[in-house]
Amino acid sequence: MSKNGWYALLSVALCSMGCGSDGGDSEHPGSSCRPAGTQRPAATTTKIDRSRLTNLGTAPLDYSDPNLWLCRPGNDPNLCHADLTATEIMKDNSRKTVERRLAQSPAFDCFYVYPTVSIGGSGNVEDFSDINPTLDPLLNQAAPFAGLCEVYAPLYRQVSIGVGSGGITSAGDVNLAFGDVEAAFQYYIEHLNQGRKFVVMGHSQGTLTLTRLVSQRIDPDPALRAQMISALLIGGAVVVPEGQRVGGSFQNVPACSSAGETGCVIAYSSFPADAPPPATSIFGRTQAGSEVICSPLGVLAQNPGRFRGSYQPLEFVNPIFQPTGTLPEGITTPFVVYREFFRGECTVTDGAHYLAISIDRTADDQRPDPPYRSAGQEAIGFGLHVADYNLALDDLIEIVRLQAKTAGVAPECPSG
Repeated sequence: MSKNGWYALLSVALCSMGCGSDGGDSEHPGSSCRPAGTQRPAATTTKIDRSRLTNLGTAPLDYSDPNLWLCRPGNDPNLCHADLTATEIMKDNSRKTVERRLAQSPAFDCFYVYPTVSIGGSGNVEDFSDINPTLDPLLNQAAPFAGLCEVYAPLYRQVSIGVGSGGITSAGDVNLAFGDVEAAFQYYIEHLNQGRKFVVMGHSQGTLTLTRLVSQRIDPDPALRAQMISALLIGGAVVVPEGQRVGGSFQNVPACSSAGETGCVIAYSSFPADAPPPATSIFGRTQAGSEVICSPLGVLAQNPGRFRGSYQPLEFVNPIFQPTGTLPEGITTPFVVYREFFRGECTVTDGAHYLAISIDRTADDQRPDPPYRSAGQEAIGFGLHVADYNLALDDLIEIVRLQAKTAGVAPECPSG
């Protein structure tokens, strides 16, 4: 992929956009959960058929159409209800199967916007007839939260990143993508939310659109701020004045700083500890006098040690996202999980603020390194961008669980 193409596209976009370790495992201690209650009234079931969603042009989209949602109650299929079973590799290299359970009566919602999945084109995506490319981030990032919340994930006419084409995009391209996300959120609030509290979640281009959405719609609106449990704006560029928690990207929404704090933002970009952001990196860096937020995940998740659970899918739809290396043989589940293996620490190097990821084995740990690094991504200054969610996934889930408890909408206790 052209280094200049990635930089040019995302630089324009950045300037324009202004307690369970597995989210449902029965081993969860249940300290921040509630007994399962009565399910919400069943939504009307709609068999999804996106074959007509081609050549959408630039006209406004009607988000009352269930086909424009990857995840929404009543959709058949609801893609956030996919099989996320994982094989856990134990320290002695033995294995066990870990299942994720869906929340039966989720008390709050998660509104998710996926990152760039259109690689090799130009302009905006206008064809939603094949949504397979969205499954890489959807299943790695959003679907695991369905053990806590009802996930709503709209399709949007995101900006495609061209390989070798220079990657130049116009403000019109960026605005069309944002307009879709804004319209989907507006429809969600007016017709689907029913006054429930919510989390907004995004990554990369999804984070760019949501940063703008929070800035323009949620940050200045006291009622929406009161509804927002938190914003996971990961792999983007949420900034604050140097040494401050609020200001910069948002005037009222602060950076999260303590476990269970609500109405705040969680943000970071991850890089290998031995390969910090280069001077040309667009992640972790901003203009003088400001700094990119790197949230203290250990503090927020009440876990000062190694990550509770790091997940790796067996394969990616987009091969460009596949990290180098091989997983242990004989695994048939969609995911592999390593617990207490990686560590992440917020670090400042040459003015860059980022989450430094390292392998931190105990003396008795016999596990081989899982594939999580990509030479191609690191070469263009992206670091561990694709794995931003995967490496800290169970800690992110725990952070949201603690926040939901504070907000009075604690998730269900796992059954069994």
